[in-house]
Amino acid sequence: MAESASTRHHPPTPARTGQGWCMPQPIRRFGGRLMEQQVWCWGRDVEHPDGNLLVDFGFERHRERCTDDPSTCYRLDQDQLHVSLWGFGMFFGLRELGGLYLDRFDFCPEWAPVEALSLAIHWPDELPVFARPQGKSQWQRARQLWKSTLLWIANYESWVRSTVGLAYRRECVANWLRPFVRAEKTAAAWRFLSRQGWEQLDQPLTQTLKRYTIPAGPQ
Repeated sequence: MAESASTRHHPPTPARTGQGWCMPQPIRRFGGRLMEQQVWCWGRDVEHPDGNLLVDFGFERHRERCTDDPSTCYRLDQDQLHVSLWGFGMFFGLRELGGLYLDRFDFCPEWAPVEALSLAIHWPDELPVFARPQGKSQWQRARQLWKSTLLWIANYESWVRSTVGLAYRRECVANWLRPFVRAEKTAAAWRFLSRQGWEQLDQPLTQTLKRYTIPAGPQ
């Protein structure tokens, strides 16, 4: 919203406390690469030799059938929780908080006052309008949703490890063209991102993030 050019009799602007995603650039880069790896792993989970892990977790598959290049959405609906997964990103919604869309290639969530999406959505251009939250109330809901989203991914990764074993996830990561976070650290990495306590670290952020990443090979 544009501000008036005149400041005469204009009341003081309230502090914008809690308005913003508050992610330093190292976190944006780290989260973006982790999200790319995560979407790859979800794709491998669909093809697990003992059965579709997403379905075993509770997702339902919704496949577009009216095009030559069909797309699949995996949808989880559990009470107040609604999650949609595609090859291009994910949606996470909770009743009374709205929903977040996170693109596969951009680690910056977008919020909308909707808790669930249509089952007919299969492509990015079919998504509803998502945007940056406005005002204190929307930001409170959006930030709570963001933390819940990251913790949900962490819990899913823990479930995969306990269900089919660490060796399986290590194989998934090793087969990714750009393996980034160690399979055994994936859940912990998502939980670290959810805490958002960057200013409380007792060492450089880049050094902390190295705890989770795969060491670079010899140059």
